[in-house]
Amino acid sequence: MLKRVLFVSFFLLGLSGITTQTSVAARKMELKIPADAVAARYVENIDGDTIVVEMESKNGNVREYTVRLIGIDTPETNYSFGNEPECYGKEATSKTDSLLVTAIDDVVWLEKDVSDEDNYGRLLRYVWYESSIDQKVHFLNADLVREGYALAKTYRPNDSRQDDLDEAEDEAITASAGMWLSCDGSVSADPSLETDGQPDSAPIDRTQTPVEDEEEAACSLFHTYDEAQDLFDFFPELSDQLDPDGNGIACEEYFNLN
Repeated sequence: MLKRVLFVSFFLLGLSGITTQTSVAARKMELKIPADAVAARYVENIDGDTIVVEMESKNGNVREYTVRLIGIDTPETNYSFGNEPECYGKEATSKTDSLLVTAIDDVVWLEKDVSDEDNYGRLLRYVWYESSIDQKVHFLNADLVREGYALAKTYRPNDSRQDDLDEAEDEAITASAGMWLSCDGSVSADPSLETDGQPDSAPIDRTQTPVEDEEEAACSLFHTYDEAQDLFDFFPELSDQLDPDGNGIACEEYFNLN
């Protein structure tokens, strides 16, 4: 059963990935460095959503600054500040660095929102860069979310680009990208089911007590709707048992999907 579920998940990931990559490519063609963004030199990253840059200070000296990316949250990698390592933390850290090392001449562009710093003295910024790979402008915060390495998270009052980041998260969930496949117990590929804003540690439970009705007997064998739908997608010949009304939705009556 697990192999069947994984096969269906990867198949759906492949199909949705084609559409997502096409839309992302079209969107990137339109991206430009914001007029008020300030240039800095990328030095290193601390984790997925925190980097170190070098730029000129107000008194004219060049110094290093720690920058926290606005509007996103990547999984933790250590026990600092009361945190503990989380699923996909190392992958997110590696991804941020792998993207920024492609920045032409190590230049990144920092865009401010409302607040200048957080409580830890880190600059709060959206990060943009031009990649040496495709010579296109990239919005790092959104790309990390869209590829499943970060979650979109609102930190008011710094939310001027939150709609873009939330849209990127919907795309990640739909494509089962990154943590939405590797860390999600449900792999729902449906943004409306991910209401808590992060991957589920366990499958979404919509079960009922098994019934005696013959038409629902087959559905009572599944722990979740996701399992029933995955099997039905893989074996459509089971429609008489799992989808008697022929609308493509498995066990909708049993799991109260109406």
